[in-house]
Amino acid sequence: MSRPAIDHDQLRSVPLLDGFDDRQLDAIVGLFERVKPTEGPLFGAGDHAEEFYVLTKGRVELDADDDEIYTLHPLAVIGELGALTGRRRNSTAKVAADSELWRVPVTRLLELFEASPDIGLGFQQNLMHIVAEKIARDQTRLQDMRCNIVRTQKAMKEMRELVLESADTEISAPLHDTIEQLIQRNRRVNYRVAPPASLVSLLRFDQGVAAQVMEISRTHLSFRNPPGAEASADERIVAVLSLSGPEIPVSGRILRVINGRVDVALDPMLDEYVAVLEGYLTRVQMLDFLV
Repeated sequence: MSRPAIDHDQLRSVPLLDGFDDRQLDAIVGLFERVKPTEGPLFGAGDHAEEFYVLTKGRVELDADDDEIYTLHPLAVIGELGALTGRRRNSTAKVAADSELWRVPVTRLLELFEASPDIGLGFQQNLMHIVAEKIARDQTRLQDMRCNIVRTQKAMKEMRELVLESADTEISAPLHDTIEQLIQRNRRVNYRVAPPASLVSLLRFDQGVAAQVMEISRTHLSFRNPPGAEASADERIVAVLSLSGPEIPVSGRILRVINGRVDVALDPMLDEYVAVLEGYLTRVQMLDFLV
């Protein structure tokens, strides 16, 4: 099978392959398999990631389903984070007809790591650098978003006061109520987090039925409806919330049920239970920060 004509300097320009010597790069290139042209997408959002790709000619378009389309040109590595971490694809990839694309199956890559631990260590170090830089960029964007939210909150509070101080009209009450709702929703306490695999959160109901928590905040949570269970809007729930160790009693009202996901507005809790929940939320949120 032919191999891509890429010199080693080009390969080293790829962050994932930085620092490898010629012998190591030859071993990695030996895993490359040519991708046959196809009319459909290379992969779609939600697909399992079992390989990553190297684009040596042409272009690949990534549609992240957020009104943004990214066009990649050679030399580009595509889908390496998803493949090496087992994440599902978060975008759809389309390959131009005249492109030259190579795939690297993760199973063969892991076999290479086992046979050559030095290559595995190099990949791990480079992957950590890539992820750390991504987190740093995300933190910058999140800080910008927080600043925008703070400014928005301040402006909405000023508008609320202006409505209260102005003469009443037929739109005063609905305008005030809408602004008040937006202010409450933007409060930091309402921000939800998704429990990671290392900090699983469960709801335990009567008869030993348990449901996995998908998102949680101090005022709301969402869980995956257990098979065979039924839930509908406006019903009330009472359960024990297991927070990867500590457990607290919770109750609340179901807001909606969509495709097996149940959204719940939690009732006010005792201060001691609030402290336990906030401690858990802090542990989860710390995973998003570099310290």
